[in-house]
Amino acid sequence: MKTKLGGVIALVETASLAAAFLFLRHDVVRPHTVLLLVFALPIAFGLHVFEEFIFPGGASDWFKTYRPQYADAYTPSYFFRINAVPLLLSVLVCLGAFDFRGGFSFAGIRAWLAFASLQGFNALYHIRGAIETRKYSPGMVSAALFYLPLVIFGFACLLRTGTVDIFSAILCFLIGAASQPVFDRIKERRMKRAGQRAVTGHR
Repeated sequence: MKTKLGGVIALVETASLAAAFLFLRHDVVRPHTVLLLVFALPIAFGLHVFEEFIFPGGASDWFKTYRPQYADAYTPSYFFRINAVPLLLSVLVCLGAFDFRGGFSFAGIRAWLAFASLQGFNALYHIRGAIETRKYSPGMVSAALFYLPLVIFGFACLLRTGTVDIFSAILCFLIGAASQPVFDRIKERRMKRAGQRAVTGHR
């Protein structure tokens, strides 16, 4: 899993940096501060996953300790899918944030803000988990250093420049807040299915 996930992280980081460079060079949108802010999301995401599963790693074991009721669902393939797919999606979200006419896409920049908000709540999840387990939560450092400032600055910058309105900002914030419970429900269903297969002897 580490090798495959590392490859996806490298792809995402390279694509994000290359796209940011090209967009700046061709002056796709102004202000450039917001442009760099947009592409900082997948870069921060990649660094976060790197800390979780590659160096120092250990997220698989930590998650099983923190949420033992989901232990059966926490398989290597699950961790790969739950991180690789959103990592690749984050780059598409960034590209979709622009209308390529010198501005931002109405729906795209709001999708970016909702995605960023989700990552902000993921940072709080790690911090809360570290407090409850009294153990280092892999991913906590990168989440605190990158996610939280990115979300705070993102909301402030997009509102200040008039890129999004206050109603949209609140809606994106609520979407991010609601996403973690949804993911918990998905994990719970996976756990139940895994338990049923163990009882019946099916794979």
